Amino acid sequence: MPATGPFNIYFGDIHNHNALGYGIGSLERSIDIARSHLDFFAFTGHSSWHDMEAMEGGREQHWLEGFKRLTDGWGHVQDLIASANVDGEFASFLGFEWHSSHFGDQCVVFKDDHQPLIFPDNIGALRAFCLERGALMIPHHLAYPEGMRGVNWQVFDHACTPVVEIFSEHGNSEDDRGPLTFFTHSMGGRQTSQTARAALDAGLQFGFTASSDSHNGFPGAYGEGIVAVLSADLERASIMEAINARRTYALTGDRILIDFAVDGAVMGQSIEAGAEVDAVFDVRCPDALDVVEVIQDGEVVGRAHPQSKTGLDASVAEPFHVRFEWGWGPWGDLALDRICDWSFEISLGNGRLLDCQPCLQSGPFDEDRRHVVRQVSQNTVQIKSYTSRRGAYRLNPNQSVVLQVAGGGDTEFNVTMTEPVPARSKVTVAELHSGSLNMRTGPFPKEAYQWHRLVPMPASRGKGQVSLKVPGQPSYTYLRVRQQNGHMAWASPIFLNYR
Repeated sequence: MPATGPFNIYFGDIHNHNALGYGIGSLERSIDIARSHLDFFAFTGHSSWHDMEAMEGGREQHWLEGFKRLTDGWGHVQDLIASANVDGEFASFLGFEWHSSHFGDQCVVFKDDHQPLIFPDNIGALRAFCLERGALMIPHHLAYPEGMRGVNWQVFDHACTPVVEIFSEHGNSEDDRGPLTFFTHSMGGRQTSQTARAALDAGLQFGFTASSDSHNGFPGAYGEGIVAVLSADLERASIMEAINARRTYALTGDRILIDFAVDGAVMGQSIEAGAEVDAVFDVRCPDALDVVEVIQDGEVVGRAHPQSKTGLDASVAEPFHVRFEWGWGPWGDLALDRICDWSFEISLGNGRLLDCQPCLQSGPFDEDRRHVVRQVSQNTVQIKSYTSRRGAYRLNPNQSVVLQVAGGGDTEFNVTMTEPVPARSKVTVAELHSGSLNMRTGPFPKEAYQWHRLVPMPASRGKGQVSLKVPGQPSYTYLRVRQQNGHMAWASPIFLNYR
């Protein structure tokens, strides 16, 4: 893992669901998926909703039956999560989600195995339990209105809530005017007073996290949210220590690497400062960078763009990124939506594969199918996958991988496909430097696949330094990153002169 100061960056999902609750899919499947493309995860099954009102047609039974499934299966959950953890390789955490219309939903994440479920009817009792157990209590989908399961900032206490979830499949809670608005659920849009920005402006202190909240049993679902932590190593105690210290940042999906510090203090810290401080950042993206923004007390006070905005004139005689994407296919209106299986190999000639990053969507749901992305050598990756319009998050059916490659203009990418059709293709780096390559598996409306235009390193990196005036009252500053493809990241705030 790349380093930021004395820490490594690890990626995980600490809020997700399956059939042990009112989602779908087995916990065994969730663990398989998490281990295949994440460093750590917490399963947070739906547990209770003490102030749920009766719904039209008795629909509340859907929730009540889900709560019972988690309660009945809690012993099984505890055993599976404990057995999934392997120090230094993969960290698994036990947890549950507590619903409350009035207090706002909370995810409880335990530091230790074999912990009890509780069903309190107030947030004070839940907080006392978490403090006793050393557990995290993380509010999520913040921006829904208070009283409709949005966060209740009036009862916020950072004692066991060092971070809040600002992004998930619900959307973006940073601000009410930011991209990725709320629309996928029935609780309404974003309310200004509920956003993370409003709470920071009111003087609260917390770091940022994101997680999928996937109900399809798919931790780390691409585009639905993941969290990065700055941790000494990949063990549960270290991951938990990093979250408690707010050394976290939230991402929508692409694994952007962030170094961010103010006068030497890393993200999440609280420091004493004089009249001026220096914010320093170095951002490395797996796709083309649009902008890095330094935000202080709700205002953008500094911007940085990639070293080369288009990359068209940049040399390719250095490491670069290129995305291979597959899917598309007939949309639902044609009544031809189906699950399409894929099997292919990508091999390099005159180049070396440095990294292979899966970008796996949660849909379609299938209990038995698995995505397998396996780098088998320094120049070969093998992929088995499946795609469908059916159940696609925000209507995107596609899967992809981002390859980091060392090579030059004569580096070749060779694709040998056996499913859904036998096919071979070849393209050079020089060709992908100029434009994308699109291919089909058959006549319209069959599925398609694509090499995206490659991203030279100067087009994916933003670094800089911004001098910040420190006002006469407490001040916060954080980093926001946006790629050209719309994927984003938010580094936890650094707090200046908070008492």
